[in-house]
Amino acid sequence: MSLLHVGGGDTFAITKEGRQAATLLLNALEEKDADKAREDARQASEIWTKIIPRENYGGEYSALQWFADYLLADPDKKESFLQDPQVKFFFDRFSANNYALLREYLLRKYRMRDIGDEETKLGQDRRVWLEDTILFENPRRELWEHTTKFMALLDIKPGQTVADLGSGPGYYSFRFAKKVGPTGKIYAIDTDADHLQWVEAAKVKLNVNNVQTVETDGRTLGLADQVGNLDVVFLCSLYHNVYGMSPPPERDSLVASIREGLKDNGTLYLADNGLVPDGTLPYHGPYVAKELIIGQMENYGFRLVAQYQPIAQRYLLVFKKKIEPVAKKEVHKKTKKKERPRRH
Repeated sequence: MSLLHVGGGDTFAITKEGRQAATLLLNALEEKDADKAREDARQASEIWTKIIPRENYGGEYSALQWFADYLLADPDKKESFLQDPQVKFFFDRFSANNYALLREYLLRKYRMRDIGDEETKLGQDRRVWLEDTILFENPRRELWEHTTKFMALLDIKPGQTVADLGSGPGYYSFRFAKKVGPTGKIYAIDTDADHLQWVEAAKVKLNVNNVQTVETDGRTLGLADQVGNLDVVFLCSLYHNVYGMSPPPERDSLVASIREGLKDNGTLYLADNGLVPDGTLPYHGPYVAKELIIGQMENYGFRLVAQYQPIAQRYLLVFKKKIEPVAKKEVHKKTKKKERPRRH
């Protein structure tokens, strides 16, 4: 393993059994015969149960299996899959029009049938957006990430102002909204306008009024009017890209914007994917050794105050701003002889 791995645009290796399970799920979605559809869904779920532990930690498999298991569930048990409002919003979007979005993703990801724009930037961006949305909003994210453990480590209080940088479709943004309450404020910040549109639609559906979306170019927080006003800045599985792919001027600008936005006692939380012990399945995609981030952030004017490892594949670093001491002005006695200016 390297200290930093970013990877290509497609973060998943397509394996034989992974393709087989995806094909069965697509068949189940398109099959007119109910019994045959259930059988395809059952076989798909069984394959994912077998391959998830060895092939894919934190990836799409568990989300796709969730859809297969939903199709298998008896009508009176389907409601239990949708008790979480965020999950229901995700499901409603991906299941609308006979599962149009889910079917499109399977076709684009596994190239089962030609759509026509696969080799264009538009088509590739569309696949990445679908994939990212499934990863963020995975109904079974709690099972692999142990999100509850991460949330318990974040000292976010009612009334605070939080910037969720790289919010995507808002998985953490809406959780933070609950913690800060009606007197608090969440900024969901992203470079992807489509993800921010998702957040805006979810705000309406979930009746959330304390989340504001902010589109940025990745060089700043996009919160010029909030300098020194943020209690918390949070990044999850993002800084590996900033570390490894952003040109130094852009990275310098972004981190400076984070530092300027935080209050003097504000907190920067960086959750990212790290190296794992031998014999442990790593996170499916990019990762960065936490020591690299700690060293870089120290040089950017932050001090590490805590670090946690809730799961083997993902860590949480907690930083505070370094506050430079105010230099004391030298007091000169009136009787002191005036020094001649020196040439430089």
